[in-house]
Amino acid sequence: MTMFYNGLFIVLLAVLVPSLGSQPGPDELPDKLQDLLTELEDAKADFQSIFDVTNEQCPCQTAGDCFESDLEALNSTICDLINNLTALIGDQPEDCPPLEGCAALVSGFASSDIAVVDPVGTILPNIEASNNVGPLTVVGANNSDYSIYYISPGNTVIQLSLPSENDTVEFTIPTTGSIGTGIAYLDDQIFVAANDFLPSVNSLVSISGGSATILLNISCAGTVRSYDGRVYFGNCKEIQSINSTGDDLETNVKFSTNIRSFDVIDQDNTVFCDETGALWIHNDATACFKLLDCSVQCRDVKVNPCSSLIYVASSSVGDLSIFNSTSYENEGTLTYNTTTASAQPRLEFEPSCP
Repeated sequence: MTMFYNGLFIVLLAVLVPSLGSQPGPDELPDKLQDLLTELEDAKADFQSIFDVTNEQCPCQTAGDCFESDLEALNSTICDLINNLTALIGDQPEDCPPLEGCAALVSGFASSDIAVVDPVGTILPNIEASNNVGPLTVVGANNSDYSIYYISPGNTVIQLSLPSENDTVEFTIPTTGSIGTGIAYLDDQIFVAANDFLPSVNSLVSISGGSATILLNISCAGTVRSYDGRVYFGNCKEIQSINSTGDDLETNVKFSTNIRSFDVIDQDNTVFCDETGALWIHNDATACFKLLDCSVQCRDVKVNPCSSLIYVASSSVGDLSIFNSTSYENEGTLTYNTTTASAQPRLEFEPSCP
């Protein structure tokens, strides 16, 4: 009997726990509770056929001390669950927020832990890597089974597999002292921007099959992103892009000061933070710049792929600032760290459910 009870409660939890990274509707909780109630009512109805068999094959000879009595006790438990769940449905809140967007992942150069916070502000257990985690990129389409490729301060590119949290070294960057500054993944290749690569050149490097190819020598190694079949990278005051083979170089944004971090919103719009920490959007069609905020002290910026909201991580601040990528309005903040936040946070997001 104990095994059945434990299994039943596991089923209850599995039905009620939502999936992070998806975009459930606001009526998800009512639907799940009602589905569970229906399943319990169906189970209650099925018990009648079991009693029909026991009455014929093994009727109870001693009241309260036989198999049929145990079945009746279990049936009573299901009845209690139905009654309790019916009352719970009547008491459920009307304002449970939906999970709009993927869970945010925040790393810092001085820690091997990656902070995880869901879109409604629940700080989830950290993801634990074997090495300190710097720039990172997420690869995969299932939020429960994906990989994080990251650069450790030891100049090593590492694959962190989830949910096992196993680390695999992909490549060690042969530099003379500086570290990789940005990483992206496209067409089964890892793209890294590195300072002092072989031996004293800033480069954009493609890594595949355990070997590296220098695609471009650049003036400044910075953020690297992939979008719509192209690799975008920061190069001092510019954001440039190439295709996955390193050809077709384009300059997408030119600014007056160095660009610290950026992300591509769509074909026309790019969000970036400059070296002072101010947050900007550039529209390629109009060639216009719009200042979104100059108070966030942006260290890294990334677009949530599930909601298209802009997330900003600031130096030594445990809250992520959120902006609407269409209206440019401030959408508030999301706390990911309540103790000591990193001075060099890097942002990513869990993948959405397929």
